[in-house]
Amino acid sequence: MPDLLDPLGQEPAAQRLTDDAAWLAALVDVERALTRAVIGAGVAPAWMTEVTDALNASDLDADAIASEARGGGNPVIPLVKHLGRAAEGLRAGASDHIHVGATSQDILDTAAMVIAARVGASVSASLSELADRLATLADAHRRTPIVGRTLGQQASPTSFGLIAASWLSAVLVARDRVDAARASLPAQFGGAVGNLAVLTEVARARRTDAPAEAVVEAVRAEFARQLGLRAPDIDWHTDRMPVVTFAGALAEVLGVIGSFALDITVLARTEIGEVTERLGAGEGGSSAMPHKRNPVTAVLIVAAARRAPGMLATLHGSMLAEDQRPSGAWHAEWQTLRDLEHAALTATAAAASLADRLEVDTEQMRANLELTDGLVFSERVSTILAESLGKRAAFDLVETASREAFETHRPLRVVLSGSLSSSGADEQLRQRVWNAFEPDSALGHADSLITHVLDRYREEQRDNTDGEKQT
Repeated sequence: MPDLLDPLGQEPAAQRLTDDAAWLAALVDVERALTRAVIGAGVAPAWMTEVTDALNASDLDADAIASEARGGGNPVIPLVKHLGRAAEGLRAGASDHIHVGATSQDILDTAAMVIAARVGASVSASLSELADRLATLADAHRRTPIVGRTLGQQASPTSFGLIAASWLSAVLVARDRVDAARASLPAQFGGAVGNLAVLTEVARARRTDAPAEAVVEAVRAEFARQLGLRAPDIDWHTDRMPVVTFAGALAEVLGVIGSFALDITVLARTEIGEVTERLGAGEGGSSAMPHKRNPVTAVLIVAAARRAPGMLATLHGSMLAEDQRPSGAWHAEWQTLRDLEHAALTATAAAASLADRLEVDTEQMRANLELTDGLVFSERVSTILAESLGKRAAFDLVETASREAFETHRPLRVVLSGSLSSSGADEQLRQRVWNAFEPDSALGHADSLITHVLDRYREEQRDNTDGEKQT
């Protein structure tokens, strides 16, 4: 059922990839992959292939497995029993070849990596959609003047296209982080204390024609390959870097899209009104104020992003893992990682949708540039004057004129023009200063910077397309 307190949580992909059914399916996928690897190494009979192929998570009693998980502290213990019974129903003796050499943490950790790979792919796809829409905004608004704001105050003019390009640049970096983390996800297979002692003994007993070490290595490699994961050099039962690396990438994604959404909430303020979220029927309302048009999607994305640091902190705490397999450390990861994945999935999908529904009010942007009677151009004017008067003298002159303009409610352009005329400044300088108050000419190097980001975006698009063709 929908989560009452998580309005974004109704995103279908988030439910499909992280709910209990997804986890049970991943656990079964891992057990099947292990059995196939054992068969491939000649440690289990070939007829087990037919049995393995017939085992499906949908045929298992998920409620019973969840209930029985309490007894051993994790769901793998009852899962193995249920799988064993199902296998025996298909062929007598089949249960002997399930879960060979593994421990519960091997299966659960590997299932977590399988889920992570699927989540990472979906998050990356949503980020690509978001990047497409931000690239369109950046290109379309290269020359759209807007007030640049620092510390909550108007600062200097900039380009809305540059703001969009800045959002895009961060999204591209975040997508690279997720893709890199996804590519590094390892399988987990060490047995009870990490030395694969049981599998080694089984290999010695069942494969007298080959060195046990070679058989074990073959199983390890095939197990990871079956699941599309990396085969690590050694188990990582107490080295939780794979978890925090992936979680860190998701937290970075949430930070990036949260910052984008936070900008939208600011730009959508009544007093600013430069960018708003196009709302559908019944969206953005209030229980008390009929007039409200809240940027609800942006607000919910920000809320998801604000939760990420706490979840990441919990996962970092699990890095303190003792002995060969820890008590409570990896257990604390399960729900926390799932919550973080769910937040990343829902928020990135929402961010892509938000970017597609932005309404940009260029007239309001120009109106806001005029709110301070030209004070927003003070930095530019000071720079121009510094070439003739020196930096200190120019700054002092513009600062004095700015104060006078503020106190007398006169445009800075007019006040400064009078000051320059009375001081005997030449006509050419006065004209340059007068023209400096035109927004369209105050965008600096923005166009080139936008081009840099868009070139990178298009290059990555080409690389991704070429990679898909090769695949």
